[in-house]
Amino acid sequence: MNFISLRTFRVLRIRIRPCICTVLWCAGISLNACKHAPVEPPSGVILATVEEVNVAEGPHSVLSVVVTATVRNAVQVAVEYGNESRLKQRTPAMVVSGGVARVPVLGLHANTNYELRAVAISPSGHETRGGVLHFTTSALPDDLPTFSILTTDAPTPGFVMLGFATAGGAATHYALLVDNRGEVVWYRGFPRPIMDFQKQENSQFIAYTSLDVASPSHFYQFDRLGEITGEFHATDGFTTGPHEFGLVAGGYFLFAIEHRPMDLTAVGGRPDADVRGTGIEYHRPNGEVFRWSPFEHLRVTDAVADIALDGEFVNPWHGNALTLDRDGHFLVSFRNMDQVVKVNSRTGAVIWRLGGERSDFTFVDDPLGGFSHQHGVRRLPNGNIILFDNGNLHSPPFSRAAEYQLDEKNKIATLVWEFRHAPPLFSFALGFAQRLANGRTLINYGTAQRVVEVDAAGKTRWEMTIQPADAYPYRAFRLDSLY
Repeated sequence: MNFISLRTFRVLRIRIRPCICTVLWCAGISLNACKHAPVEPPSGVILATVEEVNVAEGPHSVLSVVVTATVRNAVQVAVEYGNESRLKQRTPAMVVSGGVARVPVLGLHANTNYELRAVAISPSGHETRGGVLHFTTSALPDDLPTFSILTTDAPTPGFVMLGFATAGGAATHYALLVDNRGEVVWYRGFPRPIMDFQKQENSQFIAYTSLDVASPSHFYQFDRLGEITGEFHATDGFTTGPHEFGLVAGGYFLFAIEHRPMDLTAVGGRPDADVRGTGIEYHRPNGEVFRWSPFEHLRVTDAVADIALDGEFVNPWHGNALTLDRDGHFLVSFRNMDQVVKVNSRTGAVIWRLGGERSDFTFVDDPLGGFSHQHGVRRLPNGNIILFDNGNLHSPPFSRAAEYQLDEKNKIATLVWEFRHAPPLFSFALGFAQRLANGRTLINYGTAQRVVEVDAAGKTRWEMTIQPADAYPYRAFRLDSLY
C-alpha cells in the first residue's frame, strides 16, 4: 500500500485587486508571493489551518484513495486533485470530527500519478489549502469483467452500477461502476456471487453476498470506500432471499424464504415434495414486522407450463422483485407465475394479480398478450409500471422492456411503450429496466450480457457488452455521481 505523510505550512489565498497574493505564515514570519505588503486576514475572521495530511490507497480498490487531514478551526475538508500538475477536480467536503476529516477520493485511474491537496473550510467559509501530496495508483485486478462500447450517441452522463454473479467458480465476484467509455471507475470484490447491488435512499450501497465463503449470504450495506456499515437478513428462521432489498423511512423489506413439505400427487407430483416459498418480511419503522407467505395466498398450480411440479424440490412462485407502491402496499414479481401481484401491506390480502394464471387484468395493445418470466417491476412517476420481460415463453423467446398503463378499477393493462432490441436478444434469467429522470430507459439484458440505454422513441443512445462469457449482471442502474 502506498502511504505518504506531509506536515504542511498554513496557507491562505487572499484576493487583492488587481492581483492575487499568497501569504504563508510560518514560525511567525510572513512571506509574500508578490511584491505587495503583507496581508492580514480580515478582522475577526478565524482561519482554518491544515496541520497534517496522510494519503493511502483505498481499502478495497486501487481506484480510490483516502486523504486523512488533521486540521484546526475547520468544520469541513475537501480534496483537490488531478494529474500532470492540474488539480482541476474536487471532492465533496467531509465533516471534521475531533479535528480530523477522512475524505474519499474516487474514480481514479489505475497506474497513474496524482497530485492531491487538502482544503480546510472554516465556519465562515474561508478556505485554507495545504501542501501538495503525490500518489501513484496501482494496477487493476486482472480478473475484473471487461466492457466494450458498441454505440455512444449523447448518452446520459454518469455511471452504470453492476453486480456480478460470475459463474465458473470464480474466486472473486465484483460490484462495480463503469463510465460511458466502458472503463471501471469503482469496484469492490466479494468471495461469493453478488445479487441486487443497489444504491439505497441513505446513499449507501447494498448487495446480497457474503464476506467469506463459509458464511451464508446476506444483504451488506457499505460506503463508497467499500467499508461494511450494516447487515440485514431474514429473521425467525427464514432464509434471506437474494433478489431484493429496500431501505425505506427507517425500516426495510426483503424476501424471506421458507420450505414446506407438501403432497403434490394431485398435480402429478411427489407425496413428499419440498416446496420453496418466497415470502415478504417488512420491518416497519415502529419495530413491527409484517410477514406474508405465498403458501397462504397462492396455489402451486399458479406456476406456468415450463415449471416442473413433479420433482423432489418444487419452486412454483419464485419472487424476484419487491417494491413499495405509492399507496404503501407491495408490488411483487413472481417469475414462475408470469405474474405481478399487489399485496396489502397491512392485511396481507391480494389486491390484484397481473398476468399469468387467474389474472385480474385484460391486456390491451400488447401483441404478445403479456409478459413471461419477468424481472424488476417498478411503479413509474406517471403511474404506469415498467418491467423487464425475459420472454422465455414467447415464440420464439426474446426479451424486451415493457411499460403498461394500469386501469386498476376496470382491470385493463395497456402496453404504452416497449423496446425490442434489433436483432432480438434473449436473457433467460436476470435483467432489469430502469426509467431515467430524462425519460430514457436503461435496460440490462442479464444473461445476454448487454446493457442498452434508449430514448423514448426507441433510439439506442448507448450500448455496452460484457466479458467474459460467464459474467452475468443481475441488474443495472445509472448513477450521476460516484459520491
